[in-house]
Amino acid sequence: MHRHIRPWLFALLIIACIANLAQGAAIPIPAAQSADILISGRTFKPIRVDVANLGQSLPDTLAGVKITNTKGFTWYVSRHYALKTDVGDAKARFFLELLECAYPYYVHVFGAEPAGIESRRMPVVFSKDRKGLERAMKSDDIKWDFGGGGITYERIHIAYAYPSGSLNYHQRYILIHECTHLFQMCLTGYCDNTPLWYCEGIADAISSHVYDEREKRITLDVFDKGVIPNFLDSGLESLRKKPQTIRQIDIDTRVSRGVGFLLVQFLRSTPEREQRFRLFSAQIMKGPYRPNINPGARADRIAAMEKFFGPLDQLQAEFSQWCKERRNTFHYVEWGWEEDFNTLVAYGFAEGGRLSQTDLLLPPGEKPVDDPWRLDYAAAPMPPTVGPVARGVAEPAIGALLDFSEDPHRGVAGIGLGVMSPEQTSADGLHADHDTQLKILVREGRTLEIDGSELSFKPVSEKIPDDVQKAMEADKQRIGLTAIIGKTELRIVLRAKKPDEPRMAEFSTALAIDAAVRKRLLDQRVSILARDGWQRITPFFDPGPRPEPDPPHIAPIGRWRNPAERELQAVWQAWTLLETHCPKSLDRLRTAMTQAANSSSWDQNKALKMFQNDVDHVIGDIRQCGAAQEKINAAVQKLHGADLLETAPPTR
Repeated sequence: MHRHIRPWLFALLIIACIANLAQGAAIPIPAAQSADILISGRTFKPIRVDVANLGQSLPDTLAGVKITNTKGFTWYVSRHYALKTDVGDAKARFFLELLECAYPYYVHVFGAEPAGIESRRMPVVFSKDRKGLERAMKSDDIKWDFGGGGITYERIHIAYAYPSGSLNYHQRYILIHECTHLFQMCLTGYCDNTPLWYCEGIADAISSHVYDEREKRITLDVFDKGVIPNFLDSGLESLRKKPQTIRQIDIDTRVSRGVGFLLVQFLRSTPEREQRFRLFSAQIMKGPYRPNINPGARADRIAAMEKFFGPLDQLQAEFSQWCKERRNTFHYVEWGWEEDFNTLVAYGFAEGGRLSQTDLLLPPGEKPVDDPWRLDYAAAPMPPTVGPVARGVAEPAIGALLDFSEDPHRGVAGIGLGVMSPEQTSADGLHADHDTQLKILVREGRTLEIDGSELSFKPVSEKIPDDVQKAMEADKQRIGLTAIIGKTELRIVLRAKKPDEPRMAEFSTALAIDAAVRKRLLDQRVSILARDGWQRITPFFDPGPRPEPDPPHIAPIGRWRNPAERELQAVWQAWTLLETHCPKSLDRLRTAMTQAANSSSWDQNKALKMFQNDVDHVIGDIRQCGAAQEKINAAVQKLHGADLLETAPPTR
């Protein structure tokens, strides 16, 4: 849980309430509002988040300028945020719940809380449309001069956003992204004292998320997810088209957002790198404003990177290898998709009658490889109406749960096999101007259609039997689809199950395939397809659990779920302060705790106990290490739990 009210704060609450009554206001002090969040690694679920509707009462904020009221906008406050908005009560409360879920993760990533957050809140302005945001900014005496959906102004410390896209994912993403900038500004005064790859990369990393509608929980900092913006996909593509070194990325003032995302994620990709990244961040965030126009500041930043990560040539080799090993699961092709847990929801109205399409870069003939960076979020289990599925076996099978419940008896949904891009088909002499594939579609829950015309097959259309349709109706318009690539035929199986019956209703058909077609179906990517509605498609391709699940129970914050995270951070801070005077006992503790951080929970807890048992002895060695007294005092203070950053009030 996050942020329980401490007993001594009740006295402050009483005093504040009396003051508010005297002023005719009803603005709760931050300590009076609960922000209880269930934390499980990178997954956050609000348990109790108090939100107060202030109407036109102006809350005290960390803004660097005076923020004012706007006609038609209402103020809402939670523990850490003040939101001025015109989106209505329910959505305002939802947005503040999201931001309170993100707050402990901001603290985890940056290593500290903004000064003054105990008594003042971070200000956010979110309008339902662009015109409303223009009015809000004008009332705050701020000029509109950007084209995107959100901006957080330097020195002003207010995050502004509106839904420049219609999808719910985009609205959540833009809010969390801009408030990452806001947190950094409130913490250190600026974002523009860090390079573009860092400033946008860390915001895009944290705000890349998967949301579970049913459980109302969000997983932040997701590396490999389904919907756009997909910075893993775009970043890898950018580096393929325009290879860049770390030094080139650092000085590029127009660097691809995807490339910045990749560099930030690489520098946090192991427990050791994550600790080094925090130390590097703490140093560069003390740098001068707008360092990219200051050659000396750029040189200092590279020197800081080498100080904390080692020689740049070696770091570059590791970055290149890491990027070479990374693969994205999803590639967006055609409008448009939401993501709910591990289900992709089609916004199936692409122009020109085209199918909405997202590709899965998982060839059925490829053997699955465990990779904690792929699909790094929790997933609902595969229902019995789908499967069994497996890739890389003699007869691979993939499947999907198709859900027509939001638009019953409307549109089509299904999967594609043997997907080839125009570049691939041109290389094969086919000269197609669009993706070609074999489409397996369920139309309106009544008909199975197999369109293999692009692979020289005659289209197939078969009525789904009545018993399967009735079972589908009884199971909230859901039907399982499984495609098995046999030696000489492609078998398609549809299954549905009434909730109160033990047996499933099943329908199957087969399509003869030759060796060349089979090879294409095995070697090429898969797609999910939809049209004319809000169909929900949950693809399944490999048996077994995800490599790094985020279960819905309490676990330490962060990718590594390390209960000794705070202690490990303190050990690294002390080690860095003492440098050549670091005693061997501290270095041994640092090494052992770092090695345990990405191990089993048993090893992690053993490392925590090691710290608790050894810290007094280590502090004794530090006091005798011969370093300057101020460094000794600072190292001891870190081991007693001081924050990573020396924060100051934001620059006004």
